Amino acid sequence: MSVTTAVVETAAACLDRARVATRSAQYETALEILDGCEDWPEHVRDEAIVLKADALGRHDAVSAIEWLSCIADAVTTPAGRFAYELASGKAFANVRNLDSADACYAAAERLVSTDPNGQLTLAYHRSRLAWIKRAYDPDADDVAASVSHPDPNIAMAALTTRAWHHGSLGNLPAQIADFRLALALLDLGADTAFDVSVASITCHSLARVAFEIADAAAMADVRERFNQIAWTDGVAVDRFQTLRAFGWDSFMRGRPGPAQWSFKDARNCAPSTPWSIMAHLDRAFVARIAHNEAWALDEIAEADRLGHAIRWESTFGEERLALLTLAVLIAPSNAARAQRYAAIYSSFGTDAVHPTLAINGDRRAHAFARYAQGRIDQVLGRDNAAVRALSDAYGIFVDVRYAYQAAMAATALGEVTGEPSWREKALMHASAYPSCPLVAMAETSAREEMPMSATLSPLQRQVARALCGGAETVEISRALSRSLYTVERQIAAVYDVFGVRTRAEFLASARGLGLA
Repeated sequence: MSVTTAVVETAAACLDRARVATRSAQYETALEILDGCEDWPEHVRDEAIVLKADALGRHDAVSAIEWLSCIADAVTTPAGRFAYELASGKAFANVRNLDSADACYAAAERLVSTDPNGQLTLAYHRSRLAWIKRAYDPDADDVAASVSHPDPNIAMAALTTRAWHHGSLGNLPAQIADFRLALALLDLGADTAFDVSVASITCHSLARVAFEIADAAAMADVRERFNQIAWTDGVAVDRFQTLRAFGWDSFMRGRPGPAQWSFKDARNCAPSTPWSIMAHLDRAFVARIAHNEAWALDEIAEADRLGHAIRWESTFGEERLALLTLAVLIAPSNAARAQRYAAIYSSFGTDAVHPTLAINGDRRAHAFARYAQGRIDQVLGRDNAAVRALSDAYGIFVDVRYAYQAAMAATALGEVTGEPSWREKALMHASAYPSCPLVAMAETSAREEMPMSATLSPLQRQVARALCGGAETVEISRALSRSLYTVERQIAAVYDVFGVRTRAEFLASARGLGLA
């Protein structure tokens, strides 16, 4: 074997290994293999350059653009130029440089005959760009062509893109149907080299939407497909988010055991600090519904400790949604801190949210932010502003059939307005989930408000609930960001209202009222 032949075969073998690494979402490994690929033999060099751009762009589109610009003159074959223009167009689209993306796809169209499936591949990229431009049309020619691509990875990505088109138009049943069609391609078997990133995004997207609209059949489907995906660190966020959706779906259907296992699995694989915050907040919400206020306050306090130290401008995409959940849960104990978190989120704008769930340009992003602001206004006593914000959120959640979020918004509106009709609406939406614990929570909330709301201040109600949950004075002080002296005074005030002198007497009285 000549030296030249050996070099060619070594480069080809490296390219194969890099393909496997990229499809497995092991991007650092792929980049190590492809280091120096611009000097490889011509027949593998062009493909290697484009593959390196793909591996770079999965997490950093700017780096992909820089790389492609640096080696533009190294791509020499017509087929290589076609792939190069597609890769460049995708990178530009990801940074919202839409004119440059259009120019790249126009250049690719002139070379489309160099790839047997070039027209279908280009159609996929254009359908994705149309969605980014908010030109939502699931029936467009490019969309229809792309879903018929013979490569199952591109077909899966094309179906997921069509699902995003449907979702952005508010057609969630059609969105779910396309997500399920995309995941069904996994049934082609182990002989097909699936792109883990595409499959994981689709899995996560289906789980989230299926939970929100209480689609039990779709959730059962995604649970079955979950184990068909070879989860790696490169798709850790999608795995974490899917497990969270499983946990919430189980919890809302009255299955606390499976819910806790899913939440525990999610917590153990949280890929970043913002996601760790979200894991703590999930547990806090569950603890609060279970009337374990001490546990809830501990989880919120830890989430706040982590959240206060984060440089949120360095976070990416859906990580930032943790800000909204943190704002909602911390608002009753520290409205100023909650306002800070909501303001940070607003400063980024909803365009900064990663489009996993067609949330970019979607009213759902606006609804989440309005719900958080409404909860903060509620705590601050700005009832009129709270009603406006919560009503905005509720209207959107109802329109898009988000049963869980609609129930939460209606519950909040019931608390602010005191109108029984809102509680009835909350129970109606919660009933989409059989055995839903929110029904019991709403009934308990009604019992709590009667003996407590007229006689205790908002801070005293928080202290009373913490006492009912078994929290010690030091724990309440830390969780509510109040001095021990202040908390002790508030506890004394609570005891006066209940006509008791000790914690034991208070708990006995609270149990008699159904509060503990």
